[in-house]
Amino acid sequence: MTRQLLTLLDRNSNSVAAMSSSAAAAITKLIFIRNNHHPRSHSLPPFQVAAMSNNSKQPEEEGHLESIFKQKKILRSKVRQALKSMDPPLRSQEDDVIQTIVSEAPWFKSSKRLCAYISCSSLREVDTSKLLSQILHNPSTDGSMLQTAKTLYVPRVEDKNSNMRMLNISCIDDLVANSMNILEPASVDAAGNEREDVMHANDPVDLLILPGLAFDRTGRRLGRGGGYYDTFLKNYKDLAKERNWRQPLLVALSYSVQIMDEAIPITPSDIPVDALVSPSGVIPISPAAVERYGFCRFPHSSVAPS
Repeated sequence: MTRQLLTLLDRNSNSVAAMSSSAAAAITKLIFIRNNHHPRSHSLPPFQVAAMSNNSKQPEEEGHLESIFKQKKILRSKVRQALKSMDPPLRSQEDDVIQTIVSEAPWFKSSKRLCAYISCSSLREVDTSKLLSQILHNPSTDGSMLQTAKTLYVPRVEDKNSNMRMLNISCIDDLVANSMNILEPASVDAAGNEREDVMHANDPVDLLILPGLAFDRTGRRLGRGGGYYDTFLKNYKDLAKERNWRQPLLVALSYSVQIMDEAIPITPSDIPVDALVSPSGVIPISPAAVERYGFCRFPHSSVAPS
């Protein structure tokens, strides 16, 4: 039909003038398309050119990511073995030292709302049981400085697709063992009420205490491969930005054997930490850790852009 119409118009160009303005515009457009497009033209629309360009980069990018994943796998195996080889008394000693450092730190004492992980001994994570007990008991003083009462959120894994929520608890009895025998909060409290999700809270958290398998001195963190914490951290940082909240301080707890001298391989989705706490003390990394929270810089620490 369109071809017949164009042939007719070619024979009588005055036909366009005799039509209504809207019909004439439509026919003129058809003529323009016919005169400026050839079925064998090698020119492509810009979006198709961009798509081809992106496709040409995909094999290279995929190869790079695959290399990073292999490096991470090797490093995870190395660190797991080092953790497995730790002498139990040494592990217990480092647990106590790390928790004492955190509990006595001004940035911890002054925090009002925080997220913290629940340590799992089978995963050989730095113990947090004393810290959690201190938070939930809310002591008024420690003999030298007022201890601010705190609202605590702890992780609950929802599925195998990196979905994890941070839910509010008020006592240790709020925790139950999941299918992997890891303690986490039930989705509802004893009265059957939904627990507050930190993503739906009206106020921001100022501190997140994080686990990890390995770290370097620039704040790079190697998790266990599930992506749960990186996914949560990205979502919460986006929420804080959207609500114009101050970004929370990200502090990771680490045994001595978990801090690497070499750089940890990362992907764009990996979220760095602001500071590390090891048995040797606090290693501030980001300017926020130094400027906003008054961290003392320890020897061999480095400051990376935030």
